[in-house]
Amino acid sequence: MGWFSRNNGSTEDTDLQLAAEQSALLEERSAMLLRTVNVLLHLLQAFALDIKEIHADRFKEELQALNERLQSAEKPKRLEVHFEHQKERMLAFIDRQRGYLEDREKELRDIIDLLTRAMANLNVENREFYERIYDQSDKLIALNDLDDIKKLKSALQAEVDQMRDMVHIKQDQEQRQIQLLAGQVQTLQNELHKAREKSMTDPLTGIYNRQALDDVLAERIMRSRIVESDFCLLMIDVDDFKQINDRYGHIIGDRVLIAMAQKLRNAIRGDDLLARYGGEEFTIILEGAILRHAQKKARQICDTIASVRYATSETQTDNYLTLTVSIGVTAYRNGDTAEDLIGRADQALYQAKHKGKNCVVAKKS
Repeated sequence: MGWFSRNNGSTEDTDLQLAAEQSALLEERSAMLLRTVNVLLHLLQAFALDIKEIHADRFKEELQALNERLQSAEKPKRLEVHFEHQKERMLAFIDRQRGYLEDREKELRDIIDLLTRAMANLNVENREFYERIYDQSDKLIALNDLDDIKKLKSALQAEVDQMRDMVHIKQDQEQRQIQLLAGQVQTLQNELHKAREKSMTDPLTGIYNRQALDDVLAERIMRSRIVESDFCLLMIDVDDFKQINDRYGHIIGDRVLIAMAQKLRNAIRGDDLLARYGGEEFTIILEGAILRHAQKKARQICDTIASVRYATSETQTDNYLTLTVSIGVTAYRNGDTAEDLIGRADQALYQAKHKGKNCVVAKKS
């Protein structure tokens, strides 16, 4: 009886150990599956083309919201119902994107057909050229009837020279056509590049605008979720800017913003991004920076701005003003959205303003 009790207890211990191991394995598999879903949803975001006509921006926002909800502690049954609904929306978006690409493919085929007909016209020109060559070859054959060697040689030389001239003329025509087409393609490429740059640039200061900031920040967050890397966000505001406009006028106010953008551009590296957030607010993304380093950089910017005198008149050298800025700093944390980052930086900026301005406040959470 005593032996049986000890043996029964050993069996129970073994069962408990196996149950614990299975539970740990299930938790590990669950965590792995959540990470896999996270990466797959981000890859699906990257797969979606940035096309307004198919509402790609809204689709990406829905994917982001779905990802955050799947990572939450919500009940599995509710998550399953929500995922089924989102799955239908994902399939609908894929169909829209496929249809859009098929329409564009048809347009490209129409363009190819148009170019083919244009080439057919070129072939007509080529036929005319070759007919002229054949005419010259007929003349060469006719030279066989000449008895005088000198006359034959002279006539042959003349016909060969004429054929060479015709070939050169044809080559020149084709070269001019190629150069013309190449020039047209380059012009279109330049216009497209200028249009894109214009859409991403603040017209007053010449730095990036809010749209560019949103695009780069979203891309940067997605990259950090797949390949871990640090970066920080600085929100910068010119202190008492309204008083500058009221006292000196909007022209001087615009000059202050231009000068501020130049100072901030000089303070960052090539990999960092500077954008005008709106009004007198600027934003900097510091690549590879942790919070402590970003806070130090922000303090340097404050000191640099405050140490410079800004002329308000080109003729009166003694008429100048000094400026200060307040800066809110935050660092990217795993799971942050763009709204999270901007919200924390904005809160830190608000605290810097209430601390007396011309200062830096860093916010971790």
